[in-house]
Amino acid sequence: MAKALEDQSRRPSTQKSAKAYADDVTVSVSFAPGDETSTISRLNTILHRLEIWGQRWQVSFPPHKTQLLVVSRTRHDIRLFFNGAFLTPSRELKILGVTYDDKLTFKPHIMQLARTAAGQLASLRRISWLLDNRGRELLYKAQIRSSLEYCCLTWGGAAPSHIAVLDKVQRRTERIIWDGQQRQPGALQCLQHHRDVVGLTTFFKAQVRRTPHLNQLRQAERHTEVLTSTVAAEPGTLALPRSHSTHHQTQFTQVYTRLWNCLLASDCCPNNLTNNTVGLQRFKVLVHRWLSSVRDSDTED
Repeated sequence: MAKALEDQSRRPSTQKSAKAYADDVTVSVSFAPGDETSTISRLNTILHRLEIWGQRWQVSFPPHKTQLLVVSRTRHDIRLFFNGAFLTPSRELKILGVTYDDKLTFKPHIMQLARTAAGQLASLRRISWLLDNRGRELLYKAQIRSSLEYCCLTWGGAAPSHIAVLDKVQRRTERIIWDGQQRQPGALQCLQHHRDVVGLTTFFKAQVRRTPHLNQLRQAERHTEVLTSTVAAEPGTLALPRSHSTHHQTQFTQVYTRLWNCLLASDCCPNNLTNNTVGLQRFKVLVHRWLSSVRDSDTED
């Protein structure tokens, strides 16, 4: 069982959510400054009830699998008691294959991805003489790149210096695939290109298809009293949430709200972007072509 606490200085009240998986329970609690004491008391009560429930139904909770992660700009003395011991705050917490750190930099997770990919690349290099260029490329996409893109929308807002480590992995892969031969253009798109396609597709599911479990990602449309030609040409433009920190500006909602507005303003986007006129696969192709054209124009400049 994993537990995460987050200090939300701009939220007026405590918010709590629980996620249950096959053999894992994650409880996330956000509290405002000054609510630490009441939040800790309430959590200890919940943990005590959970312990009683486990004793009744003969369910054991291993101490080494019960972790506490506190995400806050300031230091808090969080003392939670569970299963006969106090929970010591951890610097890192792994949930469903993604490592969260107490600063939400995702550096440990990305470094681990790079180390794992380096070992897989070593295996690819050893058998590369058995495959042609196409075979090496397919093996990389199936076995290595898929792991580099796992849960990429969670950690995609990490610092560019951390993300650049994964780009180095792909550049090493290109040298293995082509082995001194001339590289064919467009063979491997950059990893950021794939992350942007996934992000905008997720936004499409939330904004257009109204997928229920993505309701929290849905953004309100931007309304203005001044009618200009720009506003008239972009009827589905979304209101960009306000950011109070640089870290928040690089997160999913901020980044892909801006990209979504740019997509609507482009010539590639149809005027009527609805689920009936544009299916999911057609939208992916549309986003791929638009991002490719934007990056090609940036390269020419």
